Amino acid sequence: MYEPFASSLGTATLLKDLEDSQSLVGKYNDSPSPDPKGIELLEQLKDLAAITNLLDDLATGERRGSKTRWTSLSSSDHIHLGAICASIITLIQECSEFLDPLQSSLVDLVHERATVAVRFASSDILLEEQAWYEDVYQALRLRTEVLQVLLAAVHVLQYKHETDDDGNLSTKAQSYATTLPYRIALVTPKLQDVPADHLERALARATAVKLHVPAASLNKYFDVGRSVTSFYTGRDAQLDKIHAAFGESYKGQKRFVIYGLGGSGKTELALKYAQDSQHDYWGIFFPNEKAAKNWLATRALPWLLIIDNVDDDQIQLEELLPAGSKGCILVTSRNPAHMSYGTVGDYALELLPMEKEEAKELILRAAYEPTPWTKTITESANKICHTLGYLPLALVHAAKAIVSGLCVWGDYLNFFELHARLIRRRRHERSRSRSAQREDEDQSGMNVFSSYEILYQSMESSREQRFQDAVELLHVFSYFHHTDIQLETLIQAATNPTRESRELQKQEKESKILQQRSANYKPVSWSTWLRDQTIRVVRYMDSPVPLPRVLKNTYGLDDDSFRGEVNLRLRRALEVLIARSLVTAPSNRVSARYSIHPLVHRWVRERPDMSIAQQALWCQVAKTTLSSSILLPPLGDTDKERSMRRELLEHIRHSRKHYKGIENALETNRKARSSVWPVIIRSYSRQQANEEARFSRVYSESGEFEEAERLQSQVRVFVIQFLGEEHPISIKLTLLLAGTLFELTRVAEATALQRHIYNVCIQSRNSDDPLTLMVMDKLGAALCFTGRWAEALTLHERAMDGMSKIYGKEHVNTLKVVCNMGRIYYRYLEYEKASELHEKAWTGMKGLVGETHFETLICLEELAMSRIRLGE
Repeated sequence: MYEPFASSLGTATLLKDLEDSQSLVGKYNDSPSPDPKGIELLEQLKDLAAITNLLDDLATGERRGSKTRWTSLSSSDHIHLGAICASIITLIQECSEFLDPLQSSLVDLVHERATVAVRFASSDILLEEQAWYEDVYQALRLRTEVLQVLLAAVHVLQYKHETDDDGNLSTKAQSYATTLPYRIALVTPKLQDVPADHLERALARATAVKLHVPAASLNKYFDVGRSVTSFYTGRDAQLDKIHAAFGESYKGQKRFVIYGLGGSGKTELALKYAQDSQHDYWGIFFPNEKAAKNWLATRALPWLLIIDNVDDDQIQLEELLPAGSKGCILVTSRNPAHMSYGTVGDYALELLPMEKEEAKELILRAAYEPTPWTKTITESANKICHTLGYLPLALVHAAKAIVSGLCVWGDYLNFFELHARLIRRRRHERSRSRSAQREDEDQSGMNVFSSYEILYQSMESSREQRFQDAVELLHVFSYFHHTDIQLETLIQAATNPTRESRELQKQEKESKILQQRSANYKPVSWSTWLRDQTIRVVRYMDSPVPLPRVLKNTYGLDDDSFRGEVNLRLRRALEVLIARSLVTAPSNRVSARYSIHPLVHRWVRERPDMSIAQQALWCQVAKTTLSSSILLPPLGDTDKERSMRRELLEHIRHSRKHYKGIENALETNRKARSSVWPVIIRSYSRQQANEEARFSRVYSESGEFEEAERLQSQVRVFVIQFLGEEHPISIKLTLLLAGTLFELTRVAEATALQRHIYNVCIQSRNSDDPLTLMVMDKLGAALCFTGRWAEALTLHERAMDGMSKIYGKEHVNTLKVVCNMGRIYYRYLEYEKASELHEKAWTGMKGLVGETHFETLICLEELAMSRIRLGE
């Protein structure tokens, strides 16, 4: 019979070389300040000597007659064993070849220390300075690890038939069978960057042994509290990420963090990984006591520790981590800050809501819906998934309601709405006779939201400013759209009122100066003066606008200080919400845009303890916050500011939609009690007019002119009733409305409105008043489009003459008139004159407001049309 170790493996020669090499390294390290690299090299040589001694023991043991375990091997076993031995011989010879030049180099270094006056402090890096050192060290280390794999393969074959008294594989046989795949997994990634066919061949031969001999499970302990649900579905890509992370070669303790929204399935994903990888780990545990954690740190075999729901602010994650560099740890948390504890792979994984198809399959399987699934049922499932934001926990609860017969697929969304309203109504009942059964029913229905409620109450009960700010922001965000919430919107809502106040004062001063330049200056009428004073009194006595406390300048700080404080407080409050996954931070840290999961978004608005009055308050706060972030003209005229306003459109729609629903609910409540108590009907207020004027700017700039016109008409009627038609605010609103009517192609209405307000200006002010001149120019532009060119040109000429005297020829307002005059000459086919005027307007605008400004581009477009007609 073939005797695999009868011939020499070459271990004796290698052991002699290793002994000489260790002696030289020992001499090299013999100093008050040893070279750390020398210590590192010595440890590596000892590791190689240890594995070589074990191989030598096998060979000498066989030669002395200890062959009993080899006699039971089959012919195929002997083929595998022979291949393993061939690889061992190759590697041992190669190690000897590495040691020869190593010894020569070490002799030179030892001689250098003995003969040259080199201070030990400077000799600490001698080995590191040698060009050969790192390559030799890594080569010996890799070959040592491959020899350990080959020895494990030999042991698997050697003990494959060893059994205990019950006929089961012995403990030693099981240990070797589980150690082999573990060692193969450790070495395989290291061969990717090493072009050595014989090493890959050696590993392939060991792998063949692993496949040849039935594998024994490495797992001895599997203590995770509960199993994965039978209908677990999806998350394959996320599981692959975790497998890849823990499969990496890493010297230290392998840690990976799963973070995300409550109910997104973090724990379930961790359990699924534990279940799938059970046989790869000697033990899998959930943490309990400190002693168990310390015990784990001493285990040499691979283990997996799952630390679940690390969400409490008082818990320090580092205190839960076992010491040392052993083992794998999987952490789940709502707090994305814990991703810093990850050490392998991408370090962390944000568990987002499920993909559409995954979510559909989950809810159908959780409801035990028989296959094949009908089109009607899958469509209903898709609608439910969309409404619940593809959140696994919510989908499972929906499936439970369906499978228990509380509702059918097509009726679940109605059931969800009715059940939520029922719970809120019960919570508002103050009767002490409420039954325990009723409480249990409510808790069951609120189960999907219970974790959010706990987090909310913990924030609400805290007296810290950042927690109070976080609660208020959460309420405000619940009436914004759930995506693309910008930090800058909130900062502008805080700082814009001061900016507008300064601009108003500036305009009043400039208006007085400009009016005095007018040849026919007409003082304001007594009635107009009285209205202005009334406005000042109303503004002074008005209650403060409803804004979150974080956006209020309580201490009267200057602009820069206040902006800095608001920015800091907002970020601290957002950090609280992000840490609880109630708000999601942007993946790009530069972009300060945030979002909320639709289910959390809804829960904040409709918490059972939230009354209709509270909903009305927070919805109004949200609307005020949005409107305060929108500047009234002439402010906010840059491209960047216009772009930001357009991004507010969805938030405005969302807040107004919910406010309408709340108003309807309040009206229903009023009617219910109107027979007993008199009801005060809420009228259109100054605050509402202010909001809608600002919102109309966003609708108009977003191309939604019908809604802009409706809002502007309401505001104009209110302002005229309050201030009179001749007031500057009324005049400007009329011009704004006329511009919107033009966009709707209601040209006749727009022109009539402009002519009417022009006559009001002539009567109440005078023809040289700055506001009258602006109205005059606007009317001329309107008449141009209706074909009344002669009248339009007359108005433009008068407007330009007046503005040139008041503003000067190079003012923005004057240049707008110049551009409008160019349009008239263009229609008269006087293209040279038109081109001259448009070029003058474009050049002036470019210098005053910039090359990309909206008004500059209009002038450039008109100039281009004139030049085309000239054949240029």
